[in-house]
Amino acid sequence: MTTIETQNRQVIGQTYQQVRTEIFTIFRQACIAEDTCEDLVQEVFMKIMGLDIIIPEQLKGMAVKIAYQKRIDYLRRRAIMNKVHDNLAWQMERSYANTDAEVNDILRIEQKTISTMSEKDARIYCMTRFEEKTADEIVLETGLSKRAVESRIYRTRIQVRNNVRQAIGY
Repeated sequence: MTTIETQNRQVIGQTYQQVRTEIFTIFRQACIAEDTCEDLVQEVFMKIMGLDIIIPEQLKGMAVKIAYQKRIDYLRRRAIMNKVHDNLAWQMERSYANTDAEVNDILRIEQKTISTMSEKDARIYCMTRFEEKTADEIVLETGLSKRAVESRIYRTRIQVRNNVRQAIGY
């Protein structure tokens, strides 16, 4: 890694520490679920990490702007999905037994996905998902950095979500 890349990562890391709560609040103000807010915050900084040129003085403003854009995109997708769901809802009548079967299918897909993860990723995912531990609690148990834990949580949630969506055709 070059010196410039190292400096950029340090600047991005410092900015992350400074504005993470503010970025999280941008999403939370739109009544987005907390775990989705965490994912969106991670997406903001993943996008910033993909930039070729970093201007430290403008990084905070850029992060906020990206967050507002992601919030708008998220809300648009959610509105479209709600509209699609509402249109389909009147066409479909689902029994309680079918819903239980679907939930069990989703849980089975989730467990299968977990079994394909690395040991650390699976452990961290299970700690946050089933044991309801925070990133800080996981840091204490695993000895990993908070950023590493948050990154693993983000990646594993995306992996499970994508596998479930793919399996159920969503």
